[in-house]
Amino acid sequence: MSYNYVSDNNMNRGETVVTLKDIADRAGVSSMTVSRVINGKKKSVSEETAERIRKIAHEMGYVPNSSARALASHSSRLVAVMLQEYDEDFDPSDRYTSIFLGQFALQLKKEGYDLMMHYVKDYSEITYSLKSWNVAGAVFIGMFDESIQKLQEDNRIPMIFTDSYSSIRSITNVGIDDYRGGEMAAKYFLDNGHRNVAFYGPEALDNGVVMHRLQGFVTTLRNAGISLPPENFLDLGVEDLGAELKRMCSGSNPVTGIFTTADNCAYQIYSAAYHAGIRVPDDLSVIGFDDLDMSALLTPPLTTIRQDIKKKAEIACGLLMKNIKEPGTPAENIVLNVTLSERKSVRKLNAS
Repeated sequence: MSYNYVSDNNMNRGETVVTLKDIADRAGVSSMTVSRVINGKKKSVSEETAERIRKIAHEMGYVPNSSARALASHSSRLVAVMLQEYDEDFDPSDRYTSIFLGQFALQLKKEGYDLMMHYVKDYSEITYSLKSWNVAGAVFIGMFDESIQKLQEDNRIPMIFTDSYSSIRSITNVGIDDYRGGEMAAKYFLDNGHRNVAFYGPEALDNGVVMHRLQGFVTTLRNAGISLPPENFLDLGVEDLGAELKRMCSGSNPVTGIFTTADNCAYQIYSAAYHAGIRVPDDLSVIGFDDLDMSALLTPPLTTIRQDIKKKAEIACGLLMKNIKEPGTPAENIVLNVTLSERKSVRKLNAS
């Protein structure tokens, strides 16, 4: 089977179709090696060689033959959703992601577009993928802040970001008031008499959503005269969550409540607490974030900060369609409100 590639610069001028061999000659490798890299089957190819091939393909502006007809007619009806893949244990079935993608796909269908989902680990894979499929636009889910400027320089398609706190002002972003969510969690604990509380979540990197949720939580507590000691911060990478919960819930001044940056993390706390003999909320109160459908079905039902994931997806799709149909549309930053879904996972310590 032969694999032909064409240049988007050459196609519009009706010039000669270029084969994989041309790419291979420039890279100094075999056509089969180029084919493996192009098709994502690069286990037998070193990362250095794969990166060189991708770079050459990008510089030459080559795209797969499967997209050639769309390129020639400028009729691509594909929209890419790019998701950040952080590690080998990445779970594509994450409930937040599936809700967002499901609603986004429904909205796209109404507009006559199809969705292409692509997981990427680093910037080098993004632009090549976008040009390979000749997409009409792209939506980014995850921490792409460090790559945004390069993405804008290398791609001329409409791009919508979600939950981005990039300092670059010329991007269109749809997010939520993460800081306010942290404030609400802290206030709810305080209103219910909790004074020794903790935080559980992934590492709060730079300027991301976790950092903003944590800052809102910590600042509200500090304003009430409460400081969280280092031992009250639990990272997702902790080896034995149950043992850590036991440690925090023991002694003369036990932790009585824990705020986590996502409902999925709260589910982990429920499980670890159960196996450690810790009762929720009698021994440990829990507040989550997202308000996923499973949260209302837990025992006890989870109190959580609610964001409207479906609305976020609808707005992101609407903005993308607007940018596709009206090139040059000014950048927008949409911030959606969050609310508290009060249930039964927080014990009232100040009840009369």
